Amino acid sequence: MSNEPIHRDWVKLWVKECLLGTIREELTPEERGIWYDFIVLAGHSRFPGIICANENVPFSNKRIAEILNVPLKLLQKCVRKFVDSGRLSIDNNGCFHLEGWDKYQYSDYNRQKKYRGNNNSSLE
Repeated sequence: MSNEPIHRDWVKLWVKECLLGTIREELTPEERGIWYDFIVLAGHSRFPGIICANENVPFSNKRIAEILNVPLKLLQKCVRKFVDSGRLSIDNNGCFHLEGWDKYQYSDYNRQKKYRGNNNSSLE
């Protein structure tokens, strides 16, 4: 695992891509909501980019549905669609990995890291 912080305070969403990109074209409003919830869960994880209960211990789909307050069947449908589209992979333990997490989430986070120790909470 990387040496990134535990439980990020923010995640990056690209405005243009969210409004005009493939997420909007390929996913229904319900599916988009769950996708963005997955981004938040992956940001909150102690293992950034991975949705898991603990290292190598997955959440059950039922538990994720409870956390997100969505029907289990909808969550399962979304997981299949996210995997089929290459947005999500599932490791041998059953943990969910958001594909491209490092590329999209950490470019600015690492650049701003040096300022976070200076009581500049606006960058957290």
